[in-house]
Amino acid sequence: RVHGTCAHVRAHARAQGVHRMAKRKQGVVVRAAGGGASAAAKEAALLAPPTPADGAEGEEPALSAEPAAGAASSGPARKKKRRNKPDGSATAAQDAAPASPASPTPASASTAPAEAAAGAAAPDSAAAAGAACGDSLEWLCWPLGSKKFLAEHWEKKPLHLKRQRPAYYGEVFSKAALDKHLAEGTPLGYEDRLNISRFDEKTGKKVVLNLGPRGTKVCPKDANSAWASGASLQVMHPQQFHEPVWRLLTNLERSFGSLFGANAYMTPGGRQGFAPHFDDVEVFMLQVEGAKRWRLYEPPAGEEFPLPREYSRDFEQAELGEPVLDVLLEAGDMLYLPRGYIHQGIAAEDAGFSHHLTVSTYMKTAWCQLMERALSSAVEKAAAESEEFREGLPLGFLRYMGSWHDKTDVPENGGSAAVGAPSSGSTSAGIAAPRAAFIRRFQGLLKRLQEFVDLDEVCDEMGIEFMHERLPPAPASAGLGGGSAASAVEGVTLDARVRWIDASAQRAMLSTDPETSEPTVMLFHSRDNERDGHMSGAALADAEAEVGCLRFEAAVFLPALRALLALPAGASLRCGDLPLQDADDRVALCQNFLEAGLLELTPSEPEAQASAV
Repeated sequence: RVHGTCAHVRAHARAQGVHRMAKRKQGVVVRAAGGGASAAAKEAALLAPPTPADGAEGEEPALSAEPAAGAASSGPARKKKRRNKPDGSATAAQDAAPASPASPTPASASTAPAEAAAGAAAPDSAAAAGAACGDSLEWLCWPLGSKKFLAEHWEKKPLHLKRQRPAYYGEVFSKAALDKHLAEGTPLGYEDRLNISRFDEKTGKKVVLNLGPRGTKVCPKDANSAWASGASLQVMHPQQFHEPVWRLLTNLERSFGSLFGANAYMTPGGRQGFAPHFDDVEVFMLQVEGAKRWRLYEPPAGEEFPLPREYSRDFEQAELGEPVLDVLLEAGDMLYLPRGYIHQGIAAEDAGFSHHLTVSTYMKTAWCQLMERALSSAVEKAAAESEEFREGLPLGFLRYMGSWHDKTDVPENGGSAAVGAPSSGSTSAGIAAPRAAFIRRFQGLLKRLQEFVDLDEVCDEMGIEFMHERLPPAPASAGLGGGSAASAVEGVTLDARVRWIDASAQRAMLSTDPETSEPTVMLFHSRDNERDGHMSGAALADAEAEVGCLRFEAAVFLPALRALLALPAGASLRCGDLPLQDADDRVALCQNFLEAGLLELTPSEPEAQASAV
C-alpha cells in the first residue's frame, strides 16, 4: 500500500510524461507470488486490450435518461443576444419522485415510481446499491429529466423546478438539525462552519455579526439571540458533520465526476441575507424549508459573462437592470444558476423563515484551465527534448518587437489600417523583415508545441487531485460494506465473490516504477480521505497532502485489474475467475483490496438464497 503527495505526482508527470510516484512514504508494491515476468511479457501486458470480467452482472448506471414526457417546457433555447429573459420554470406532475441520494438506504423494489400523469415514469432508484450514483442527477433535476437539463440549461440558462412537494428533500438538513448540533457541542467555529450576518439596506452591504475570530466555537445562546433579532445564519460545509449531506454530496460527486460543495442559508421572514452577487460555480439551490423570492440578473457591462472564471464583487441595486427571472422558491423546489448570473433573495414574510441548501460544482473545470495545464507541461517537455525551444531569442529583438512597432495599430488620421500594413512612423522597412521572421518563428514553435501535449497526462493529474480532494465514501447502505476488514481478509478463498464498496472511489493509472523502471498500475483512491476537511481552503491548498494509492506490477496484475475495474456498480466477481496464472495471486489481490477497504465479500448464491428464506 502506497501513499504519495499531490506535489510529487505533478512533478513526475511533467518530468516523465506520465504520472509516476516520486517516492513511497509507506507500504509495499504488490508483486506476483511466482516471481518477475520477462520484458516481453511486461510490454504485452501494457498493450493488452481490456479483459471482460467473468460473472459481471448488470449494466453501468446511466448518467442521463430521457426527459419525463409532459414536463412543462423550460422555454426557447438561449439566444446569443444578452437580456433575453429565460422562461426557466417546470412543474412536477403528481407522480412518485426518485428516492433521495441523501437517504441511508435505497427505496425497496416494491416502491417503484408510478406512471407520471403524462405517461412517463420518474427514475427508479430502487435497483442495486450502485444505481443511486446514476440516479443522483435524475433526482436533482426531476421531473425535467437529465438529458433535457444538460442539453438546455447546464452552463446556459437558469431553471426553476416547482415540484409542489414540500418534503422532497427529506431530512437532508434543517434548522432543527443545526440547533441540535449546537446544543450537543458539535464543533462549529465562526468562519469555518458558521457565519452570522445581516444585510444593511441603507448601505447595501452585508454586516458580519460573528462574536469572535476565525475558529471560535459558536455558543448556542449567541446564535439563537442573533437569529431572534433577524440575523441570517450561513452554515458552511455541513457535509463535514451532518451525515445526510455527506451522503448527498458523495452521490453527486460520483455522478458528476467533480467536487461538490454545500452551504446552508437560513434567513428570517422578510429579510435579505446577502448583497447581490454572482458565483464562479454551477449552483443548485434546494429549498428545504420555508420560501424565498429570488430575482436573477445578467451582470452589468464590463463583467466577464457568461461563465466567469472568478467570484464577483457585491453589486449595488442601481447597477442591476430588469431581472431575467423572478420566482418564489418554496419547500421542495430547486433553482439552478449557471455561473455568472447575479442572484438576490428575500425570505418570504408569511413563511416564517427560509432555509435553502446550496450545492455547487465545476469550479475551475473549464477548457481554459485544462489548456493552461496542458500547455505548461508541453513547454517543459519541448524544452527538455528539443534544443530548438532552448535557442536564444534573436539579438536586438526588442528594437523591432513591441506595441510601438505593431503593423496593425490605427493611423493618427482616424482612418482604418489594413491588417498587416505598416502604420506611418511606427515601423520602417529596415525592421519589417526581422519582425516578420520573429513572428513566423514563434508561430512555428507554437504549432510544433502540439506534439508535446499529453491530454491523458493532464487528465490523470486532474483525476488524482479529484480523488484526493473528494469526500470519502459515505457509510454503507443496503447491506454494503459491512463487517471488519480483518475477518473479510481471512475469509478470502478462490470461491469467494467480491465487489467494489464504491466503484467510483478509485482511479487507475498506467505508469512506470521510478525505482525499477518496470511498468506498473497505480490505483488512487479516496477511501482514506478526511471528511472533516472536505472543501475547506486549507485542505485544497495543501499540495503536500497524502493521497491513497496502491501499486501493482503491470506484467502480472494488469488483466486482473482490468477485470475488476470493468465491474458495473454492485456487480460481483468470483476470486478464482480473476485472469491470473497463480491461484495465490488471485487470493492475495482480493485480500489487498479488502484490507484497503475498497472491496467487500458478497454472499455466494446458496447463502443468498438461504438468507432470503
